[in-house]
Amino acid sequence: MIEKYGIESAGKLHTARSRNDQVVLDLRLYLRDQNLKLVLQNIKLVEGLITQAQKFKDCLVPGFTHHQHAMVTTFGHILLAFATMLARDNQRLLHWFNLHNFNPLGSVVGYGTSFPIDQKFTSQLLGFDRVEINSLDVITNRWEAEADLAFAISVLMNHLSILAETLILFSMPEFKMLKLADQFSTGSSIMPQKKNPDPLEVIKGKAGLAAGLVQGLLSIGKGSFIGYNRDSQWTKYLIFDLLDECLPAPGVMKEVIENLKVNKEQMRKWCQVGFIGATTLLEQLVLNFKIPFRKAKMVMEKAVKYSEGEEKVTSAALKKSLEEEEMAINLAQKQVDQWQEPDEIVKLNKSLGGPGPKLLHKNSNDLLLQIKKQQKWVEGKVTQKKKSIEFLNQQINEIMEA
Repeated sequence: MIEKYGIESAGKLHTARSRNDQVVLDLRLYLRDQNLKLVLQNIKLVEGLITQAQKFKDCLVPGFTHHQHAMVTTFGHILLAFATMLARDNQRLLHWFNLHNFNPLGSVVGYGTSFPIDQKFTSQLLGFDRVEINSLDVITNRWEAEADLAFAISVLMNHLSILAETLILFSMPEFKMLKLADQFSTGSSIMPQKKNPDPLEVIKGKAGLAAGLVQGLLSIGKGSFIGYNRDSQWTKYLIFDLLDECLPAPGVMKEVIENLKVNKEQMRKWCQVGFIGATTLLEQLVLNFKIPFRKAKMVMEKAVKYSEGEEKVTSAALKKSLEEEEMAINLAQKQVDQWQEPDEIVKLNKSLGGPGPKLLHKNSNDLLLQIKKQQKWVEGKVTQKKKSIEFLNQQINEIMEA
């Protein structure tokens, strides 16, 4: 600029400016743009998950704890769980704006300036919500905006990693509940039969990478003294890498979800084994016969043991267990079987947030409204940026014409 326009004109650009506040400014402008891109991608993924959740709201599938069969749920319930996680991730990403969408210009090296600058005016020009409250804070903590965004992205990647692992396990030959589309699978270098879930495994790997980069950002910030410390220069490399690696992940997962092939029959089959209905049978004993839950659980644990070799509790085993506990309850095999039937289990589930189809449909709609609000908020920020750029260009043109 000085070579082109001379120091008398271009040299004035340095007035009331330090490399410090300009670097903070550039990073905040960059980070908020990348943040909004990620949120918009994630909104599309959540919408896709909600659509699939409603589609499979009646599709029975085993729920798991400790990698063991736990209770019957629906595939729609599982998909909506991930949609809920990711919608919360959006809120965490958007909260970043409440912490960091502030104008750092005028902080200079951390101690302000004697020049009569108009920081409210530059805030308007650049689409910031307000001026930073303390000049020393923003320069001392040049790592913090990066670390906050990185943490939010890392939590998002963890949720995507859990979803990826779930899809991988459900698609294993041992389960055969899902089948990944060919475009999201790869072959082997030597084994012709292989169909590997590489894109999902890559997402899992990148979740680990993100977590490591978050730790790096926090470590850079922890040893700072007041004012600028050159340690903070390295935060740029970490946040750039993290964004490059993680930004595509929601879009990839959206395509995986939309192209899944679901084996409903196989899912139902796995709801018939491993005493998966024992918990609902226990609950119905408590509800219908007013038995203390703890005592009923002891009865059911014995009944499960006496039913070894079967896939569900038998009336004979339950009768024996009740007699041992001196409880005069007589249940026919038909009733014992009914309370362990997968369809009946889901039908009986009345808890808010549970897999009941009517409740799941309502919860899906509620989450969709939340996502629409997030979309509207993002559109508002995009409009704010657009208006600020138009105002900035207007001011530039006026200066050039003067």
